[in-house]
Amino acid sequence: MSLVKNTASLSGFTLVSRIFGVIRDALIAMVIGTSAQSDAFFIAFRPFDLLRKLLSDGIFSIAFVPQFSRFLETGRKDQAVSMVFSALIVLSALGVFLVVTGLLLAPWILQVMAPGFVPGEAQFSLALLLFKIMIPYVFVIMVISLFMGVLNTLGNFYVPGMMPLVFNLVVILFTLCATGCFDVPVTGLALGVVFGGLVQLVFQVPFLIRSGMLKHGRFVLCHPGVVNSAKKMLPCMVGAAPYQVNILVASFFASFLAEGSVSFLYYADRLVQFPLALIAVSFSIVLLPFFSRKAAAGNTEEIVPLFDTGVRLVMFVAIPAMAGLMALNDPIVRLLFSQGAFDAGAAAQTAHCLLYLATGLWAFIGARVFVTLHYAVSSFRDPFFAGIICIIANLVFASVLIDPLGITGLALSVSLSSAAGFVYLVFHPPAQVKFSRIQMVISACRALFLSAIMALCVKTAAGFIITDAQGKLLLGAGVTACVIMGMSVVVFAARAMRFPEVDMALHWLKKKQKRTDSYGST
Repeated sequence: MSLVKNTASLSGFTLVSRIFGVIRDALIAMVIGTSAQSDAFFIAFRPFDLLRKLLSDGIFSIAFVPQFSRFLETGRKDQAVSMVFSALIVLSALGVFLVVTGLLLAPWILQVMAPGFVPGEAQFSLALLLFKIMIPYVFVIMVISLFMGVLNTLGNFYVPGMMPLVFNLVVILFTLCATGCFDVPVTGLALGVVFGGLVQLVFQVPFLIRSGMLKHGRFVLCHPGVVNSAKKMLPCMVGAAPYQVNILVASFFASFLAEGSVSFLYYADRLVQFPLALIAVSFSIVLLPFFSRKAAAGNTEEIVPLFDTGVRLVMFVAIPAMAGLMALNDPIVRLLFSQGAFDAGAAAQTAHCLLYLATGLWAFIGARVFVTLHYAVSSFRDPFFAGIICIIANLVFASVLIDPLGITGLALSVSLSSAAGFVYLVFHPPAQVKFSRIQMVISACRALFLSAIMALCVKTAAGFIITDAQGKLLLGAGVTACVIMGMSVVVFAARAMRFPEVDMALHWLKKKQKRTDSYGST
């Protein structure tokens, strides 16, 4: 199957999953709103959500896939099977150890994550209970991440692409049916997280068995491929997930602010995650195995044209997406979350967080694409340094901005620090890959120009067709009309100005095999 079709398929699954993710969060907002109870849940859930993003959203694959691909590329399937089996045993043992340790050290872990929560008070006790309920999810995430990485490398993007959707459906079911069965509704929500992970795990097993990757072959407890991947894991996490780490740090600072602050940041982050996953994660998951195989075969020159085109298109799409979120921040939040326990004040605060967090969307997406390229060619040093720069910058910005700007200052801090990390990566590409930095900047400037026009049109139109007094149906119709208009303005203006990125995108979307053969197939 061609790279374009794989990317389109995975993006389609990601789009559906993110839609249901928004529905999930809207239901959660309706049930628990932005209160002390919701802050307790999001603080308890944040480390598990972080681990899920670190592993299941393709970051585990960054460490595992290149070595696994080399065995497959060189015809050593027996070694690939042995590596999978060894990794399963090691991850299972590590998962059990982390679950037991987490249960024993839960009070101290929680104090580190949310120092603003006072031990002995109701909010701290609730967060502690929820953390203990969800701790088995750690084991599940680790095994799921292995299975997803294996299936993606084998060219099965459909099953891993469906996993977030499966998780969201289970959590939605528990939100609707289980939360009312408990005196504290978020208890049912925490159980939904664990069961959602278990369903994901069970769903993938038949496909692994069918692929022959779970056959009991020559067992090596510490397989060299697993050892090599383990050595890369920590640098990979630091390099590939500074955004997720910085959101966790922002939640740490937010625990000192007014009640609901952690929740405002969580809901804003969820909306930014929508285009981030749709563009960056789909691009990275599909192209990582392709880049890795080409690098293993010594054909890095075949990587250059695809990456050069891809990074320009990513910038050309990410910047308008950023502008759209900023222009429609308030109506989007009101449309998706303003119901039930989520009042108008909470909507306004979340919209402000979204405005500042969305300013860094281009950097979040661009950094993920560059990191994928680095890891595919076994370049770990620069992504690690970029991640460290990003995390340190966030600590500095958060400390400075929290007093004058409050929760919005923490959102702005995440955006500014991500921009710093992205700029470092742009000026430190892998030595083997020479891409056109100037062309990327030109594409970004074109996108910025179009985005300014689009944002002005959308903001003006929203002022006429969207009002505070509208019901959900009219509000939804107004937001949809503004989104369609914004996309139309960008496309038609780009075509009228003959920007080459439009032709590049059309070329990528052609499904004729003769068009995709120049990039290879997965």
